[in-house]
Amino acid sequence: MAGRCRCGTEVQFAFNHLGCIACGAACCPACSYQLESANYCSACAETLLELPWARTLSAAQPAAGPA
Repeated sequence: MAGRCRCGTEVQFAFNHLGCIACGAACCPACSYQLESANYCSACAETLLELPWARTLSAAQPAAGPA
């Protein structure tokens, strides 16, 4: 299953299509933060996990594109 996350990263496998446990937003391993078995989008990581830099880092990560 190929596709792209809302952040622009190519997601090749269905199990890599994740959802934020706090707000339900779609995310992938490139734009989510994982704490034990829970995934958080960058916005929720910033507020809930007190990571003020979370949104900046995920925005700065280059989207994987065709090589």
